[in-house]
Amino acid sequence: MTNPKILIVDDDEGMRTQLKWGLEGYDVITADSRLHAIEQFELHHPPLVTLDLGLPPDAEGTTEGFATLKEILQKAPDTKIVIVSGSEGVGNAELARSNGAFEYYPKPVELDRLQRVIEQAYADYQANSNK
Repeated sequence: MTNPKILIVDDDEGMRTQLKWGLEGYDVITADSRLHAIEQFELHHPPLVTLDLGLPPDAEGTTEGFATLKEILQKAPDTKIVIVSGSEGVGNAELARSNGAFEYYPKPVELDRLQRVIEQAYADYQANSNK
């Protein structure tokens, strides 16, 4: 059986590397921007995505991250997206969930805890895709 695919979207190379090596049991694909994320998503069709809200050219804001969330879910509504972001602006977690994110996980990342969230997301994906 092959490992589930997960797309890691973050403009920070160190974060992408940390997650790539820390998420054992997954076939990890990475992207550093909204456009790259959409290209990788269309190429690989991963059921799981971790998504930073602060992506270029709006790395200090959240517009690119929310646009990526919306575009991925329009293409594949069953995709489980975990927001992994340091953008803790008022309501970002609630806004992310209301726009279809599975969960909002604030940075800094504790890999064990994030892996449990991702495992829950994948279990939910499997339960809902088998209906």
